Amino acid sequence: MGEATKSVRLSDEQRLDWLRLIRSDNVGPRTFRALINHYGGARAALAALPDLARRGGAKGPPRISSREDTERELTAAHALGVTVTEPLE
Repeated sequence: MGEATKSVRLSDEQRLDWLRLIRSDNVGPRTFRALINHYGGARAALAALPDLARRGGAKGPPRISSREDTERELTAAHALGVTVTEPLE
């Protein structure tokens, strides 16, 4: 691993917010990274999504993965032995 590569440590709450953000409408990997960088975190980016969608011409609010759905997904993943780790930059 090079010096320029570092891992990010997330709390359980931050991990949940990251998963909710990446599963939201029109948020792919590049948009995800841009939103995290611009807003300083996934929670703030999630809060900004409705306004961003409206300004982008969306007719309705974006579909944002609910906290409950994401928690169920994480629980199911853990039951299968899956662990969610932070990406390397």
